[in-house]
Amino acid sequence: MRLLAFLLGTLLVSSSAMAYLTISESAEIPAATNYQLGFEPQFLTNEGGGANATVFFDAPMSDSTSTRLWLGAGVIDFNVGATFKYVPFPDVDNQPGIGFRGGAFYARNSSENVLTLQVAPIFSKKVDTENGLFIPYAAVALDFTSTKEKNFTGSQIMFGTEYKTPEIPKMFFGLEAGFELNDSYSYISGTVTFPFDSSKGLFE
Repeated sequence: MRLLAFLLGTLLVSSSAMAYLTISESAEIPAATNYQLGFEPQFLTNEGGGANATVFFDAPMSDSTSTRLWLGAGVIDFNVGATFKYVPFPDVDNQPGIGFRGGAFYARNSSENVLTLQVAPIFSKKVDTENGLFIPYAAVALDFTSTKEKNFTGSQIMFGTEYKTPEIPKMFFGLEAGFELNDSYSYISGTVTFPFDSSKGLFE
């Protein structure tokens, strides 16, 4: 019985150990001088629930690549990560944007250290309406996670959209839902992003 309880506890801790990972971006690349600061609250809908909060910073590297750094806390005590996004097929005419994101993340959950490598294809398409610009996207994430007790691979599918309203042109908003496929978790998250021109500053 003790062995069974230990194995069950290990499985539950491990499957929720990376319960802070989201996509929260489309296959768009920021303009050459545009950086972005963002805030993301996340609410878990399985594995006992809970919430996390993340701040992130985006920087363009070229017309087809960008990076993101993030720092978060919440039901997962502490997490930090970095991602690299590559979009070889931009959103042009009838063609959707098709990109790939890879990242490495470290988390501290109670006394457990968690290292996760993630890869995810991302698909998105801009939809410009009289109510603002929508960029709906979808992604499938594979998470390769290592803890002291075990290594495992989790998977999720994510659907979301970025939104820019004409009334607040200097901010982007986002909404995303993630669904567990295997050894992962489900969640709902939102984002508020502040793009700024590096030559002018955040509030100019």
